[in-house]
Parts: sequence; C-alpha cells; structure tokens
Amino acid sequence: MASLQTLERRISALEARLADVEGGHGDSIYRLHRNSVELKLNMSRIMGHLGVATATADEVEAALDQE
Repeated sequence: MASLQTLERRISALEARLADVEGGHGDSIYRLHRNSVELKLNMSRIMGHLGVATATADEVEAALDQE
C-alpha cells in the first residue's frame, strides 16, 4: 500500500501535468472554433455568389434532431 507521502507526490505530479493537458485542450477548441468560423464565412460567400438561400434555424434544428 502506498504511503501518504507517495500519494502526495503522485497528486502533485498529476496537478503539474494538468495545466499541460488543459492548455492543449483549450488550443484545440480555439482552432476548431476558428476553422468553423472560417468555413461559415467562405460558404456564405460561395452561397451568396451562387444565389443559394441559407438554411433556416428550423432546418438546422431538424437536422440536429435527426442525428
């Protein structure tokens, strides 16, 4: 059985690594959001150029409900 000191050292080591894990996760979320915004802007330009109407909020909700 692990001693209290061993457990404290392990907890400290995990806490130190937690910042690295959270930092990487935050960066990934930012990149995904940025790519999503870029895609929306580009698709909006293409659709506007072609004269295609965008999906309504109700159509989006219906598609999400089907997933």
